[in-house]
Amino acid sequence: MKQKKTIDVPDSIFEALGFALPENTQAEYEKGDSITDYVGETRIISLQKAHTYHKAYPVMNRIGLLNLNFPNMPKEEYERADYVLQVIRRHIKNVLTSFQKETVTKADTEHMTDALAFINSILKPFQDEVQVSIAGRGSDPLAKVACEIFQLPSCYRISLNCMGGETVYGAVGMKRKRKDGYYYLGYDCSHIAHIADLVHFLSDAFLLAGIHQIRTTVELPLVQDVFEKYLAEESAKEKEDIYRILEQSIKQGFPVSLKNLFFAYNNHGKEYFCLKESPYLIADAVHLLYSVLEIYHDIRYENRHRREIGRSIATAYITKKNIPQTIQDAMKRTAFMDYFKFVEFDEDVDLTSVLTIEKEFEVLNHAYFMGKAFKNVTLRFRKLGKHKASGLYYPTLHTLCVDIRYPSSFIHEYFHMIDDQLGDLSLEVSFNAITALYKENFLRQMDQLSDAVKSTLNGKSKYNIQYFFRRAEIFARCGEIYFTRILKVESSLIKPDLAYAYPESDALDEAIQAYYETLLTVRLPNYGLQKAV
Repeated sequence: MKQKKTIDVPDSIFEALGFALPENTQAEYEKGDSITDYVGETRIISLQKAHTYHKAYPVMNRIGLLNLNFPNMPKEEYERADYVLQVIRRHIKNVLTSFQKETVTKADTEHMTDALAFINSILKPFQDEVQVSIAGRGSDPLAKVACEIFQLPSCYRISLNCMGGETVYGAVGMKRKRKDGYYYLGYDCSHIAHIADLVHFLSDAFLLAGIHQIRTTVELPLVQDVFEKYLAEESAKEKEDIYRILEQSIKQGFPVSLKNLFFAYNNHGKEYFCLKESPYLIADAVHLLYSVLEIYHDIRYENRHRREIGRSIATAYITKKNIPQTIQDAMKRTAFMDYFKFVEFDEDVDLTSVLTIEKEFEVLNHAYFMGKAFKNVTLRFRKLGKHKASGLYYPTLHTLCVDIRYPSSFIHEYFHMIDDQLGDLSLEVSFNAITALYKENFLRQMDQLSDAVKSTLNGKSKYNIQYFFRRAEIFARCGEIYFTRILKVESSLIKPDLAYAYPESDALDEAIQAYYETLLTVRLPNYGLQKAV
């Protein structure tokens, strides 16, 4: 049958002619269909809020390069590459040696199995370029030469596909260190084995693999910004492609090819190659590592700090029993209930003073915090003497505790709360400038402090320099600076202590003013906390 031609007429034509079209209504949900698909959303796996500090830590903690200890990292950039390589080589050599010592009673090749697994874990990103196996004296003529040179019953055979399938041999634990090169036995020059420094080769690969793993697995914007800045800086430089190896690798999303670790040369018409020093490549990789390490150490310390708080305030966030009825009544009708989920007063609280504090908070809140309420946060006024703190904020429990004897800690903890509730603002790229300026000026003013204070800051106590350099702590203290030094706010709820923890600098003040003005007038009022609750 011949079909009639039809033309779709826009609704606007009918409306112009005076016809009222029925409103589109959503089809009724049919039982058995996916409710998730019906409402047009993705499946909700968990209702738990993923805090950035907590979420980023396990990802970064699984990266072996970041877990190495670099206690004496040089301040001068040109010294860092040698230092980092020394640390990595020491680590690799100790691990390989420990495997051999622990299994010294096993058969010759059997004792190297765990070590081989460790080597392959380092070279996993390069599995298409290299294969490593165990070679005993009787494996093949070249392995026999290598074992004789190393004076060991077995060694490692490294097949380099990236170098045309060439094979080199390496080992650890030999009595005498052998230089890289080509060796043959005096009584038989027909079999020439290529010997390479195994630890040298693995340490370079370990560094490059670690940088690639960080780039491809750590989604934290703060970390990715390190790479983006590096790419921007390198792109602006005029240099040959041989010095852009790491830059090109990052752009392409692949690890640096291992062939860049070797140097090919011609000798009497024959092609040879050897491990080479790669100063530009290694220096670039160490530059990136240094920046990421600072972020990782801060995240690791912050997570440990929060765990310690969790243990220390086990009683601070539990509502007391047998609170007098007059206090309970005051808790229910307090003005703080307009801004928090629950409010608790210690039985020793002075209710007259509480009324004053309430009024001060309401004025502060409406003048500077846009009248924002945090209805999933609990506020507790308690004695915190045994916690050695005048205030505490614990993210996991959404609990803000203020010592009734020191209400001036309120705003400091309130900024910790804002940092957490708005998604760990202190870990955002936009907070980098303040972090850098705060640390720079803190260190500059340390020379003027007493020896006792310097000793505390450089020591291992809770309030050492690492504590003050936490990004979350910088966020709260700079919030205080914004109120007291820039806005000139005077209130019972804010009084910075420890003057050295609030370094003075015009550049720092300018950065603080620009950031916190935007935070409190734009981001805070637009953040849908109440709607989410």
